[in-house]
Amino acid sequence: MPASARTLAVLAGAISLSVLLGASSAARKPDASLIVSTDWLAKNLKDHSVIVLVVDRTDSAYRAGHVPGARFVPYATFGETINGIQLELPSPDSLRKLFESVGVSNGTHVVLMGRPLIVTRAFYTLSYLGLAHVSALDGGFTKWKRESRAAETTAPSIERGHITPASHSEIVANAQWVLDRVGKPGYSFIDTRTDSEYLGLASRGGLRSLGHLDGARRLEWQTAFTDSIEFTPKSIAELNTMWRERVVPGDTVVAYCYIGYRASGTYFISRLLGYPAKLFDGSYEEWAKLNYPTVTTVTPLRKP
Repeated sequence: MPASARTLAVLAGAISLSVLLGASSAARKPDASLIVSTDWLAKNLKDHSVIVLVVDRTDSAYRAGHVPGARFVPYATFGETINGIQLELPSPDSLRKLFESVGVSNGTHVVLMGRPLIVTRAFYTLSYLGLAHVSALDGGFTKWKRESRAAETTAPSIERGHITPASHSEIVANAQWVLDRVGKPGYSFIDTRTDSEYLGLASRGGLRSLGHLDGARRLEWQTAFTDSIEFTPKSIAELNTMWRERVVPGDTVVAYCYIGYRASGTYFISRLLGYPAKLFDGSYEEWAKLNYPTVTTVTPLRKP
């Protein structure tokens, strides 16, 4: 199948999380199964194992028009506030019930649509739950409409799915795990916050930033995407350049931001490029509330 203008062609099957978390730099290769094209979706839309999920903060855009058969999932259901820390992963059982309610089963190929970071946080959540086949639609509904493909405004009838959770806790980094590894070889930390947050010059959510984790290199999430409205990542070549500037060969990528929303984009792209990756779910909010150490000295980009 020809490659799209922005991504590699879809490969059969996904690289397992266990392989990703143990992959060496020599074995690293892009996992193009994480993105599907509109052509692929149009050809597979009648496959009952393929379910399209539109994830958004409200259902207004969904009600105005969506890919035939697509189901709406509220973004707010993907996170909980636990011990004062926002956007923490809900329990596997809560997630099981949520995704079963929109027809997802273990064998389902889920195709996600929506804004870039909402899609990537949904991807992270489904990966945590243990769903093996999860992809994002390149270009989203905007590209689908531009190509004059079929759309509908009504919600489909849904047969409840059945999921046996097999949660992948290994993709979640907690504060203690991070504290034990920050500044040490084997881990490349990527801070997906603004420059002022990274330097300790700004506040967010009423919490003053005191800087960043020692050794973390900054990435503005928008630089990895061509559109802030629809999921449309940059080319594999462009993304590889950005990641080589921030990740030591052979390292595990550890992504964080303020609450784990922006960092989900870093996590997704790391997975797409074939890097072993974790997301620090509590991110800077939890780190700061624990009074763990920060620095303000900029970590320079690598020169591969």
